[in-house]
Amino acid sequence: MVTPSELFRYAIHKFRHLLRGNGGTEELEINRMSLPRKLLLEAAMIMVAVVYVVPFYWMVLKATRISILANFPPDLNPFSRTSFNNFINNFHQVWSFGNFPTWYFNSILVSSVVVTTSVMVGAMAGYAFARLKFRGRNILFYVVLGTLMIPFPVILIASYVFMVDIGWINSYQGLILPQIASAVNVFLMRQYFLTIPSEIEDAAKIDGLRPWQIFYRISAPLAKPAFAASAIYTFIGSWNNFLWPLLEAQTVNYWTLPLALNFFKGANGTQIYWNQMMMADILALIPTFIIYMIFERYFIQGISLTGTKG
Repeated sequence: MVTPSELFRYAIHKFRHLLRGNGGTEELEINRMSLPRKLLLEAAMIMVAVVYVVPFYWMVLKATRISILANFPPDLNPFSRTSFNNFINNFHQVWSFGNFPTWYFNSILVSSVVVTTSVMVGAMAGYAFARLKFRGRNILFYVVLGTLMIPFPVILIASYVFMVDIGWINSYQGLILPQIASAVNVFLMRQYFLTIPSEIEDAAKIDGLRPWQIFYRISAPLAKPAFAASAIYTFIGSWNNFLWPLLEAQTVNYWTLPLALNFFKGANGTQIYWNQMMMADILALIPTFIIYMIFERYFIQGISLTGTKG
């Protein structure tokens, strides 16, 4: 029986070797299938890939056009009214729109700080739940998991009032603080630390290392895949966050990219410039794509190993 994780790993495996141009095989259950079943499975994956790729293709295509309006039916011909000069012109118009460089910098700054602090806090909390023995550990862990069932809009007003009381409205710390705590990171890190043999840490204790030294010198370096998976999830969530910056950032100087992109959709009451909107979307997509491509190997390994122990 082919599991979804096996299917995902196989797709990533094929894509990586296609980019690198080398052979190599990975011993997966899919590779032991009969030829007709394997061809059928690969055809299904190609169809799914097309469904996902077409919107990105249309986005890039539209970013190279000079027309501000969407065509119906859509023109998917890459050689129709497309030129590199149009692409550069759209980029220049988007980058000079309002305070777009400042908004881009704000998103990078907020997301970077959120990822760094949230992953570290989640890793330390996950390690404590996995290795340290204290009264009420399991109950507290279930309470942390229970927060996953609370939608953010439920605590939105309380968070906003708290920021008003401490004077952090319209500030970078106000944008960052509510995004640091993440039960998902705590869960992922705890599950991964449970997969690390406890004998390694027992040997470190015999050598006289304290718990925090064991964490930073032994456990954390071994948990790179879990760190990568948590970092990618956290970055995507912070980079795409729209609701909280909408309330927190009350002046344009503290806007992030999701708020800026909303202007290109005509939220300011003007004409929708589809070519510039698509160019802005491409610029917003670049950091996420780069981070995933850098940490892709660790990300797949982290997802495949977390959850193997309870």
